[in-house]
Amino acid sequence: MADPPRGAADRLAYLLKFIANGPARFSLGELAERSNLPASSLHRLLQALLRAGLVERGAGQEYRPGRELHRLASQLIASFDLTRSARPLLERLVEDWHETAVLCAYSPTLRKAHIVEVVMTPHPLRYSVDKGGEIALAWGSLGRAILAFLPPSEIEAVIRGPTVGPLTGSPRLPRPELFAELAKVRTNGHSRYYSPKIEIAGIAAPVLGHGAEILGCIGVTMPSNRYQLHRADNLAVAIQDSASELSGLAAIAYS
Repeated sequence: MADPPRGAADRLAYLLKFIANGPARFSLGELAERSNLPASSLHRLLQALLRAGLVERGAGQEYRPGRELHRLASQLIASFDLTRSARPLLERLVEDWHETAVLCAYSPTLRKAHIVEVVMTPHPLRYSVDKGGEIALAWGSLGRAILAFLPPSEIEAVIRGPTVGPLTGSPRLPRPELFAELAKVRTNGHSRYYSPKIEIAGIAAPVLGHGAEILGCIGVTMPSNRYQLHRADNLAVAIQDSASELSGLAAIAYS
């Protein structure tokens, strides 16, 4: 488990994530074990959350997420929920093209992207895709659909990271080739990936918010032996259209 942050404000935000993603009820000891925070520090932070209504007392020594936390979450969801808005678009892609469709969300703070929604193909032969999985930004169609639209400084920070692909074990493309590939993604409006070695292929397009800020991507993944069937059809156009529709909704919501 990673070490928790040191500052009080950072620890409070860190703790809220554990509470939001954890069980409906928890004890001080259980939360201390999960968060790797000392019980004394945790007790002080919980008192602040209790005063704000973000955490409430349960039965005995238990705590639970507070009604104020639920209210704030509901307000955000009511204004715009990227995942909920993307779901019908992903379902339409699967219905029309019979391949697995996914939504990835990008966190600029962490410089990481994760799969947040999946609609699986009806094909019995399919590549397993799990919600919550992290996407390597310098590899694959999903990662590069996001990486290509990051500011130059963030692209530099990403490519200073891991140099070996998590799935293939292959080294990252040399800088000139990678930058040429990212330029092609920006020009075409989508990225493609084809690897018979690990039997996976994909096509993805960026989801942009207000001011062309990258929010994530919509993509379709498939076994590599079916990729050739889609090279000459309009699957890439359909993915771009879905990503563009979601981008329009996000731009309005975040303006």
